[in-house]
Amino acid sequence: MVVVGSAILQGASLNFRAVRKEINRKEYDNARNTIEKNIDGLSGKHLDQARMMLASVETKTERAVRLYREIISSGRKREAFKARVELAKIYYSLGSYREVLETLGRIPGDSRSEERMEAHYFKGLASKQLGDSEKAEIEFGLVDRGEYLYWGYMALAEIDIQYGRVGAAVERYETIAGSHSNPVAGFKLGECYEILGEQEKAINVYGNLTRLFPESLEAPQAREKLRVLDRITSRKKPIASKGGEREETAVSRIDDAPTSDQLYTLQFGAFSVRENADIFADKLRKTIEGLRVEVSESRGRIWYRVRTGRYPNREKAEADALRFMEQTGYSSKVLPLE
Repeated sequence: MVVVGSAILQGASLNFRAVRKEINRKEYDNARNTIEKNIDGLSGKHLDQARMMLASVETKTERAVRLYREIISSGRKREAFKARVELAKIYYSLGSYREVLETLGRIPGDSRSEERMEAHYFKGLASKQLGDSEKAEIEFGLVDRGEYLYWGYMALAEIDIQYGRVGAAVERYETIAGSHSNPVAGFKLGECYEILGEQEKAINVYGNLTRLFPESLEAPQAREKLRVLDRITSRKKPIASKGGEREETAVSRIDDAPTSDQLYTLQFGAFSVRENADIFADKLRKTIEGLRVEVSESRGRIWYRVRTGRYPNREKAEADALRFMEQTGYSSKVLPLE
């Protein structure tokens, strides 16, 4: 009884609240020293709490792993699961994805919501990295609250794109980016619109991103996207000539050196799934004749490109690009025909 009482007193003598404040102030050395001076006399729940805090400020991966494993082996359910989650995060950072799945194992339904959501999210990430998209979808789908909710939703959108479900990905990104609170989702949404050939929508999304999040990591990328899309989708502006006829100025440019026998084509969009390309092409065929779907490989991926025309020069291609935009509302790229 004396030993137990002594342990409790020593546990109580370690002011956990004060140590947490030191950690929050990023005074990691002070927190580490305070814990190490008291940890030998601790036991039970107090010992697990001290180990958890010590692992959180540990700079050596091996020691942090050892501390989390000691907590797991202690047998206290709540503390053990929390340690499993933290250990799994370390394994994920090291690229040990199978260890992530083995460490998390079965996620208890009665665990704390925050830790449960975190566990499902990292199981999803590990499964995705291992190529098991079906299992990843299940895990991400279980993340329904907390700080990982949006990240799980974006991970699901990436899987949608992987399987050619670009429309579904757009819906997910619109749900997140629609709140104007996530620049990552906004940028991804713009890229989806580009894949679908909806450049004007992409321009609007990138513009909002640069305006609302000018200091974000995505802002410079969005500005570059805007510069590229502006060159591609800028419409020719009609200018009244003295004779009363319309004279048009070309503004779409590509920095290539055309040869005398160089042909050009118009590309309305590129898709990773043939079915999506066919659906889009059928939609445009109501207005545009001669549409075709070409198969090509780029950076190890197969793309299905919706194109039309074999133009003898850029001027004729640009004239049709403007006319088709006016008729359909869809812009197109003028590209050299390989």
